[in-house]
Amino acid sequence: MTGSSLQYQKSGKECGFSAVNNMRHGIRNVFGIVLRNWSTLLCFEMIYRWFGFVFLFPFVRFLVSLLPSLAGETYLGQENIWAVFRHPAAILLLLAVLLLAGFYIYFEIIALILYSNKGWQRTTVSVWGLWKETVRKALSFFSLRRLPVFLLLPLMMLSVFALTSGYLRMFQIPEFILEFMIGDPILLWVFVFVIVILHVILFFYLLGFPSLILNKNTFLQSFKESLSLLRGKKLKILVRFAAYVVLFQLFMAAAAFLAAGILAGSVRLFHPPSDWRSVFQFYFLKWESVWQIAAGVFLSVFLCTVMVVFYHQYRNDIRPACVKSQWSFRHFGIRLFFTLITVIALLIFSETEIAAQTWYPKPSHTIFVAHRAGATFAPENTVAALNQSIKDGADMAEIDVQQLKDGTLIVMHDTNFKRTTGTDLNVWDADYETVRELDAGSGYSYEYSKERVPTLKEMLTAAKDNIQLMIELKSTGHEKELVRQTLDEICEAGMQDQCMIASMSLDLLKEAKELRPEIKTVYISVLLLSRQYDLDYLDAYSIETTSLSAGLVGQAHYQNKQVYAWTANSERSIQKILRSRADGLVTDNIPLAKYEAGDIGWNFILNQAADFFFPDPSAQIF
Repeated sequence: MTGSSLQYQKSGKECGFSAVNNMRHGIRNVFGIVLRNWSTLLCFEMIYRWFGFVFLFPFVRFLVSLLPSLAGETYLGQENIWAVFRHPAAILLLLAVLLLAGFYIYFEIIALILYSNKGWQRTTVSVWGLWKETVRKALSFFSLRRLPVFLLLPLMMLSVFALTSGYLRMFQIPEFILEFMIGDPILLWVFVFVIVILHVILFFYLLGFPSLILNKNTFLQSFKESLSLLRGKKLKILVRFAAYVVLFQLFMAAAAFLAAGILAGSVRLFHPPSDWRSVFQFYFLKWESVWQIAAGVFLSVFLCTVMVVFYHQYRNDIRPACVKSQWSFRHFGIRLFFTLITVIALLIFSETEIAAQTWYPKPSHTIFVAHRAGATFAPENTVAALNQSIKDGADMAEIDVQQLKDGTLIVMHDTNFKRTTGTDLNVWDADYETVRELDAGSGYSYEYSKERVPTLKEMLTAAKDNIQLMIELKSTGHEKELVRQTLDEICEAGMQDQCMIASMSLDLLKEAKELRPEIKTVYISVLLLSRQYDLDYLDAYSIETTSLSAGLVGQAHYQNKQVYAWTANSERSIQKILRSRADGLVTDNIPLAKYEAGDIGWNFILNQAADFFFPDPSAQIF
């Protein structure tokens, strides 16, 4: 081997060691900054979140409730939401609400970046000092040349940058939209492309946030500085950023495991063996809510700290030298006091906002509704799906009814048979002789190759005395006497007490109530804004889960209206509906919903932790 090749290998190893050392040094710096004033950070976050929970959110809900009257409507749903944009007062109120919500979210991001910068400068910051400086910086955003930064918020909601704010990460795309896009390959690729573009834009502005907040730059100046600092280093910064996030997640996982181990050890020390598992699970649930808030706070400040560190490093700013602070009993006592106050606040706040065990306990009256008769374990809107939902223990099945050209009522969601049967044929152009030959099951599984598109009468027969039905009327504009014919078939089956009529059209529901007052009616809406839920021809509302809130449910219940929520197919959405105490949970997956609602399996992590620390199969089950 030649001397030059040896020198090259040596150089490569030195570069590798240098890169590792730089990574270690960088991680140590970031964690040092995050933890330098940690008690101040937690105190700030508690005050910030309490203010939002107690004052801001109720005020925003009050402002939103004024929108229908300003738009000249008694309610706002998907049928008439555009009425808002025909009235200047409603537009101004909507803009004010959006600006207020955006300001509240940016307030936290500003505080976290200021906090991170204080740590980079190796200075101590008090809660009052952090609040005062954050207010001053936040008010400076209300400048024409800085205001465009608010346009980044919608982009951040759909990206990993939502993690920089405790509340920004709560905004999600509704599940039914995601499921629709996933089911269409073209829409899925368009969605992925859009998400990638959003991340690219935000990555280009990665160092713009510190530039805008720490200096007096305009939005355009901060964007230019970010691009300048990233020039020639984009891949390096992206890799470092991703590595830091992964290491942080590993650190938090290790910390959580250590905390659970300490809890398990304490339980073994102070309680008899017969109580170990149940006591561990009890305290685990209490502290898990606290951990979720604290971990979310530290994740947010960690990401902001990484941005601040990168910003200073690539500007070649010199960090102040480390000065050893002198220990004092007074300083230690003050810090301990505020730490205890913060822990108490975390315990109380976790019970209200996260665990929701104090104000919104887990309900026992929520019924489970199989969406499209049950679309997970059998072909949707078929007798097979209905029978499977009955077997799975569903309380109710939601089915979609449309009218064929010859007047036959069939159970079908789409207006075209292409997706479910493979035949490109519109519902209003088909007669029953044609439809009865279509295969509604093979597209799901060969096992259901003989499954057909059912008529309403067939579904009523299968459901009678077995399960309730929520019958959604699908209006295409081609039908005749759809409401009357549906009601007649329900009455012929003697199922007036077993069926509800649902629709996205208030006119159809009003007609149904006039014809058959004894049959309940349900208004289906993606969103619903109103101060009164007292329409006399409605018995219930079915709201998309993203728009659901405990306040809406409470107000509807006060006016003797039921509330259903759709379509919940994830743990998060199912638990939101349960916490909101809705009357019905609409889902494609009945077993999952029942699993999440049950005591056993309510918390997967809890059960896994209990099994790890207390593996004795004879231990008491919580």
